Amino acid sequence: MHPVSVTLQPFAATPNLIRRIGRNSGNLAMSCKPDPAFGSETSGGDDFTVGDKDAVIIVDHGSRRQESNLMLNDFVAMFRSRTGYRIVEPAHMELAEPTIKDAFGKCVQQGASRVIVCPYFLSPGRHWKQDIPALSAEASKEHSNIPYIVTAPLGLHELMVDIMNDRIKYCLRHVAGDVDACTVCAGTGKCRLYS
Repeated sequence: MHPVSVTLQPFAATPNLIRRIGRNSGNLAMSCKPDPAFGSETSGGDDFTVGDKDAVIIVDHGSRRQESNLMLNDFVAMFRSRTGYRIVEPAHMELAEPTIKDAFGKCVQQGASRVIVCPYFLSPGRHWKQDIPALSAEASKEHSNIPYIVTAPLGLHELMVDIMNDRIKYCLRHVAGDVDACTVCAGTGKCRLYS
């Protein structure tokens, strides 16, 4: 977990602090930035790179809606293409396949010597704290010689602000008739102004 310095306070915001601040912290959360004293979350030294024998499993919740599950495959393909990582597999925590256990096995079959399980979740809730680690531990039992890590969820990262702002602007352009609906909303009729 990377400490986050808060411009309104002279100390680092830890998960416990954010939990104590509670729901009414929208303005505070928006003023948070990674603390440069702890290094960038988007760059680092060579000791912390993903190598050819490393595997990445990107885990979402899973859905009964097949279209939602297929979006994870699209994201995994985008992630693999953009990062150049050799072994990247999708997994759904529940409700759909492939499971974390399935993905872990596929990674090992492809020659992985370390598995990096990345929750495709925004917040560090119960699924990140309990469910995904338990499912990953269960999956690793069949491959006890392969170490693994469960990374932090997406959380409070300044690039999330850019992503949300991009989504807002695109949806407003769609409502104005300047662009087609995005791939998420296409065919749903959901991206419109309500009154």
